[in-house]
Amino acid sequence: MGPALSAAAARLERDEFRASRVGRPPFGGQAGLSRPVSADRRLMLAAALGLAGSLGLTGIVAAWLARPPAPASPVVVSALTPRPLVLPAAWLVRPGAAEAAHERIDLAIPWTELTGTVLPGLMRVTATRAPETEAPLSPARRYARFLTAEAQPTAGGLMRRRFRAGTPFEGEDLYLAEGEGSRFAARCTTGRAPEPDAACLSEIRVGSLALRLRFSAERLPAWSAGLAGLERVFGPDP
Repeated sequence: MGPALSAAAARLERDEFRASRVGRPPFGGQAGLSRPVSADRRLMLAAALGLAGSLGLTGIVAAWLARPPAPASPVVVSALTPRPLVLPAAWLVRPGAAEAAHERIDLAIPWTELTGTVLPGLMRVTATRAPETEAPLSPARRYARFLTAEAQPTAGGLMRRRFRAGTPFEGEDLYLAEGEGSRFAARCTTGRAPEPDAACLSEIRVGSLALRLRFSAERLPAWSAGLAGLERVFGPDP
């Protein structure tokens, strides 16, 4: 019961007690009216108590509804890799389909959780089984006939190569790590991207998985930390 309702109820009881002692109604009038007035006071007191109870119940219900939701349990994906992958449910784009996935899983991984640093945004990851073939050509060799001769170093140790006009990759730049990009490479849109958070595309292999990555060009300097995080999550060793 709130303080105001408690005080009102106490005043009603006190006035009724005083009226019964002096033999007259508490608010004046004839003594013969004291009994119905007292009954009215009891009704008012009951109504005040009922209102207080309703308000208290409303507060309890509101507090229960405001509780933070319980965190979802991790999802175990066991069909794609030799060892089961234990992934946070919040990473999964389609949580219901991930547990039974046999061909691919789609994830949206926060950069902060992937790198252990405060970086906004998400890395979108599509994981599939890597084909059982020989190692493909390095990105530098694969795209060689489409590239200009210009090469420019950038933040994070990446080398930027430009695609020639008129090629299928016009409007994109190629970023290579460690020479020919065998460890990491990404194609990024140079102009205004329809989806800035997915302006860069990278394809890497971790263990038995082929990972297709989409992320913002602003995250290129963090490529090494991001790659280390992916290897930690998807690598063959826990």
